[in-house]
Amino acid sequence: MSTISPTLSSVLTSQAMRSTSTAAKVSAPDAAESVASTPSTVLSLDTMTAVDVIYTKPAPYTPRQAWASQTRDAVSSLMATNSARSSTEGLAGRWRGLGSALINQFATTGANYRQALVNYQAADTPGVTTQSLDAAALDGFSGKAAKASFKVQTRSGQTVEFIIAVDNAPGKNGLQVEIKSSGALSSSEKTALAKLAQGFDKALEGLGQADKPQMDLANLLDFDSSVLKSVDLSVKNPQASQPLSTFNLHLGPERKTLDFKGLLGETALAVDAQSPLGAVDSRQRQSAIDGLLRQFDAAAQRSHADSQLVGMFKDAFTQLHSISAAGSASAAVTPERQEAASRIQPLLSGLADFEASFSGDFERTGRYGGVIEKGHVDYRLSQQTEVKQTAGAEDLRAEQTQEETLQGQYMQSRGGVMLDTASGNYDVFTVDDSTRTSTKVETVKGKLSEATRQTEQQLLQTMKKMVNFRAEEERSTPRNKSLVENLL
Repeated sequence: MSTISPTLSSVLTSQAMRSTSTAAKVSAPDAAESVASTPSTVLSLDTMTAVDVIYTKPAPYTPRQAWASQTRDAVSSLMATNSARSSTEGLAGRWRGLGSALINQFATTGANYRQALVNYQAADTPGVTTQSLDAAALDGFSGKAAKASFKVQTRSGQTVEFIIAVDNAPGKNGLQVEIKSSGALSSSEKTALAKLAQGFDKALEGLGQADKPQMDLANLLDFDSSVLKSVDLSVKNPQASQPLSTFNLHLGPERKTLDFKGLLGETALAVDAQSPLGAVDSRQRQSAIDGLLRQFDAAAQRSHADSQLVGMFKDAFTQLHSISAAGSASAAVTPERQEAASRIQPLLSGLADFEASFSGDFERTGRYGGVIEKGHVDYRLSQQTEVKQTAGAEDLRAEQTQEETLQGQYMQSRGGVMLDTASGNYDVFTVDDSTRTSTKVETVKGKLSEATRQTEQQLLQTMKKMVNFRAEEERSTPRNKSLVENLL
């Protein structure tokens, strides 16, 4: 039996009495008009059914660890250690020591190898076994994993590849390693491979830095080329806006190549494995490297390029050129022309031919953290050497050309305040430089007969003062140079 409160009951009774009284006073003829003019009151009481709500406490998520193989060895132990490292260490922390551990594993067993580890969280669900959860976690190893591959080919034709994949997907992290070999290696091949273990670790440790990648390749570059034919290191990181996106290093019998892409920009180098005239004095080579490093600094200063990007480029350039070239020179340098080559060599750069470049966007912040400048730079430098036999049985003619270009543009605020391009008030600087240097050297009867160096240089810097999106002021500063030197 439902109960209505006393207050609500009295209101209903009062309304009913007033309705009855009004109806009695109105005559029949006036009934229609009265109904039309007097609004009716309708009270509706909804019936609500009480429902008991039961909240089920979600099952707790339990940290779990899934392994592809339950065998515990030195590689597995290191994987467990690295997977527990803080993500702030970047890829370097996940990779640490795994390269040498895999090489040592192969040196010991000589067999292919595969292991995977995934740390994840899962709720305890009735009817779902731990084995099935682990299998799902391993099968779900992210397609966005960062993958490093180190491949070595021997002179006998055997290949060995070491692969390390790092998965940092939301809610889990994992490591996957693999060794793939085409066949057994000889003892000398195993020894040459073992010497690359430290270099593999150092290269990954540098590239995987969380704040800024670094080039540490010296221990890879100095491999035993009499036993090993080529060495390749590649890294692919598909996650966006990472310090390292891709890296490729190829050390072959003909060329050494490197390319890097990441948050800072891009660098690329290609260096011939042999000097055009054979072995070069180490002091001459180092002097040439030092001179070019100063050129790179001058280009960076002129274009305002990012110092970290230029620093990586300089390190890579230095390391790829610092290892002495072994083997024969160009086909033109026969034993009869060795003396001519020795006379020509000191007048050239002393470096193997190369192509080198860096490019990228950059920005600078001011005293209070706001961006006061941003721009883009593109720098390229190359060297090409041509050596020919002349009519004399002992003579050579060599021509070496270096070409350098620099293009850059940056916007800069005035007065050190935050750059606001939307206001249309800022300065725009443009740099467009090119330099070409050609050195020609020739011998007659083994003696120098011609040695000249010609330099053509065009430098141009422009500045536009933008006021309300209009160029209120524009200045150009060209500097051109044409110079011919006699080197005899």
